[in-house]
Amino acid sequence: LDPAIAVPLTTFAEHFFPILLLFGFATRISAGALLVMTLVIQIFVFPDAWWPVHSLWAAMAAILIVRGGGLFSLDALGARLRAK
Repeated sequence: LDPAIAVPLTTFAEHFFPILLLFGFATRISAGALLVMTLVIQIFVFPDAWWPVHSLWAAMAAILIVRGGGLFSLDALGARLRAK
């Protein structure tokens, strides 16, 4: 991938997806995107940083993918509104 394309996309993703997670909006998709980005960084950029850094990030993303955003997320609010 050309760095002229990869750098802006990565910068956008590193700022956009955590903001979505903060508000609990599209939690599973955002956590999945961050998990993929973590794996790419682990494999291609910092292969020696698996245990001290990336294992923690991967575990947090996996929990959010499995459990979702929780009761106080915008995802939960949208689900409650759709149920009415």
